[in-house]
Amino acid sequence: MKSQFVDELRAGQTVKETFVLSKKIMKDKKDGGGFYAILEFSDRSGSIDGISWDGENLSHISVGDFVFITGNVNEYGGRLQVVVNAISRVEDEEIDAKDFLPQYTGDIDEVLTDIEGFKAKVKDVHLRRLLDTFFEDSDFVERFRLAPAAKRVHHAYLGGLAVHTLSVLRLLENIRSVYEFVNSDLLITAGILHDIGKIYEYEYKKNIDLSNRGRLLGHIVIGSEMVAERIARMPGFPEDLKLKLMHMILSHHGETEWGSPKQPLFPEALILHFVDNLDAKVEMMKQAFEKHRGKNRQWSDYHPYLEREIYLGEE
Repeated sequence: MKSQFVDELRAGQTVKETFVLSKKIMKDKKDGGGFYAILEFSDRSGSIDGISWDGENLSHISVGDFVFITGNVNEYGGRLQVVVNAISRVEDEEIDAKDFLPQYTGDIDEVLTDIEGFKAKVKDVHLRRLLDTFFEDSDFVERFRLAPAAKRVHHAYLGGLAVHTLSVLRLLENIRSVYEFVNSDLLITAGILHDIGKIYEYEYKKNIDLSNRGRLLGHIVIGSEMVAERIARMPGFPEDLKLKLMHMILSHHGETEWGSPKQPLFPEALILHFVDNLDAKVEMMKQAFEKHRGKNRQWSDYHPYLEREIYLGEE
């Protein structure tokens, strides 16, 4: 069991602990005297920058390896980093994976049960059968219950995809009290399926990272392909319903610069985009509060994704 986690490290501390090496960039020293290495170390609580002035000693260590390091924590450019004195590779069988992969702290089975409850509300026979084909597939369900929703932006932990999906569904459930004309069956179905491509977008054996498929295609394309493949095996699925559902998956990021091939072109698609975006950004702010809790600060660090500092209020 680890005794030091990334989120507990402070400037001035000595580090003697095991982490995952999540980044390694070799650089030439300016004096021509060999190499140094820009590093990143990770565990279930987060990641921290690192630097080793003796880069030659890292030739036998690769990104993704477990490493035991000794060093000192300092602050550089407003960020914490570990100045590494020594580093050695640790064999995978010596590691407790729970130390390195962040996980949902609640009951993930309850989350899945609640999602099943939303599925049961879908009355359209075609949409309901489509959802059943996914949730009757044990391999899909196991991947869905484990997958993170992101690498580091929001819900970046095992089970994060299911938790995010349930939050989106709960928000969508209340939409019809304001917009009574929208198709609730279509909203629920798209709410459940909009991010399913993430079960293949990410790998999460040692740390959360993009798979080759995720890097090359992304979850929007992967998810739309998954849905199209299932529908192709369902004779009689209405073409217009298929087009609307596919469009909602393809447009749920809202803008092309955010990864969507299409902008939302009808109300249900627009609603899904804003609800998905709302849950992601509220979660980012929630994480900022948790990160700075107990540090007697009124403002968070600059958040690179939200592009602002978060007001934390009076301690």
